[in-house]
Amino acid sequence: MIEATHRPATEADLPQLVAIYNAIIAEGGFSADLEPYTLEQRRSWFDAHQQSPFLIHVVEIDRQVLGYFYFSPWRSGRAAMRRVAEVSYYLAREARGKGLGRFMLEQAQQVAVAANLNYLLAILLATHIGSRTLLEKGGFTLAGELPEIADLGEQRCGQLIMYKKLVGAEK
Repeated sequence: MIEATHRPATEADLPQLVAIYNAIIAEGGFSADLEPYTLEQRRSWFDAHQQSPFLIHVVEIDRQVLGYFYFSPWRSGRAAMRRVAEVSYYLAREARGKGLGRFMLEQAQQVAVAANLNYLLAILLATHIGSRTLLEKGGFTLAGELPEIADLGEQRCGQLIMYKKLVGAEK
């Protein structure tokens, strides 16, 4: 197993988070965002994720940030959904294929259980087979697909909705 750690992101991590995400956008097929972000554009996103359980967590090896995950409220403001969150996760290209994605997803689930969340949802492009495989290996189930909903410019693709009931979460 790799020697990775995770911790809440600090403002000093923001440039690396932006760099990781912009590289993913440039690869295509992994994000519904089509244009890279500036540091200033991502600052409001960062600021919006400063309250538990919606903190951004970085994943690092030897103090090098290689990925991150965070939760977003699902159907914000609806009391019946207060213990459901969408998990998002991103990994630098050079860090893929080394078990770091699995580590990141496991850590995300532990953080979610500790925050008393019952369910995690993941919404991903249907073209992102690696992410779907990771989620399936992590115990997520396909709930459905929104066919051809994403217009990526040269192609249209669906979005998958996957979910997991968290072990250890209360009723």
